[in-house]
Amino acid sequence: MSLELRLAWRNVWRNPRRTGLTVAATVFAVFLVVFFVALAAGLHEKMIEDSVRLHSGHVMVSGEGWLENQTLEQYLHLDPSFEAAIAATPGVRGMAPRVIGFGLLSKDTATQGVALFGVDPEREGSVSTLPDRVQRGRFVSKDVPFGIVLGERLSQTLGADLGDTVLVYSVAYSLEMAYELFTVVGIVKVPEPALDRALAVISLPDAQEFFVYGDRVTEVALLAEDADAAPKLARTIAAELPRISSSPAEVHTWEEMMPELQQLIFLDDAGMYIMLVILVVVVAFGILNTILMSVLERTRELGVVLALGLRPRAVFRLIYLESMLLALCGLLIGLALAIPAVLYFEAHPVVLSGSASAGMELFGIEPVMTWKLKPWNPVGSAITVFAVAAIAALYPALKASRGRPVDALRSL
Repeated sequence: MSLELRLAWRNVWRNPRRTGLTVAATVFAVFLVVFFVALAAGLHEKMIEDSVRLHSGHVMVSGEGWLENQTLEQYLHLDPSFEAAIAATPGVRGMAPRVIGFGLLSKDTATQGVALFGVDPEREGSVSTLPDRVQRGRFVSKDVPFGIVLGERLSQTLGADLGDTVLVYSVAYSLEMAYELFTVVGIVKVPEPALDRALAVISLPDAQEFFVYGDRVTEVALLAEDADAAPKLARTIAAELPRISSSPAEVHTWEEMMPELQQLIFLDDAGMYIMLVILVVVVAFGILNTILMSVLERTRELGVVLALGLRPRAVFRLIYLESMLLALCGLLIGLALAIPAVLYFEAHPVVLSGSASAGMELFGIEPVMTWKLKPWNPVGSAITVFAVAAIAALYPALKASRGRPVDALRSL
């Protein structure tokens, strides 16, 4: 250990109480930065996964103009070669062809507008969690024609229960009136209230027959490895579409399908980073105050060593080392406390209840707080705090290096 480093370490602990308070403030700030960044990462990842796994998928291949118009006029031909090409694309974890239309659903005197989801019962579970959300009864099946699964709120609005017959009517692709009796085989509960009040799920063959749609589908939902992989997967499929699709098609990522979710995440990040900036600034002022007070209290000592021939740049290095040692101690202790805490909560998510639970369900998110420790979190937090501390230490170090021996005489 060099002489300057030994002197700096000794000087840091000249006033243990002040040093301890400064280190404690740094530890507190580092802990909160790592903890809350991990919380935001976990919540945002869960928000995205809950939303895409509800129905949209990470990537959607649809008929040209479907996202803007959402009518049966925008379609894809679901031929075997198209399906095989999509399924063979690297990064595709699951695919689910769908026919989505709109209509009215009636039981006795009650009528409600619905979104009809025609899904492949065997493949829907590879993309969405709809089959797992059935509360009572069962999911639709190809073996039992004209079965329908209703959202829980929709079933309550209509007064429909398992085994009841409901009338579904709409306009077919041929522009003829389409109407058919369906038997309620299941009740599904989804966290998004608006969707729960309008969701009616039937099998893909039934939907194609009901809408006189042939081998057409309105969309194919895809599940990628994760949300970050969605843009790359979308670009890969978009490049292949002219070759594999016999009808005009387009590709969209979850950000394009759910822009409001992306805006919500952006606003949440903005609020969090404002709070974290304030924390880091508090740490900077804590270190500046500690070192500056140390310099002012040692005016005589610094004047004497300068009079004895110690160069100003050596004094600068000494004071600067003291600041860095303070910041380093706080960083190491803060990371040692934050990382195990985050890993614990990552393994043990917190289930919310009451008003907090209801608030999250309004956005279609399960009321669970999750944490996600990504490698850049502790590294970025440490670099940020250390850089701010390095900037804050410049003024006290410069003030000490510019001292004059005569100042020591005036301090007597």
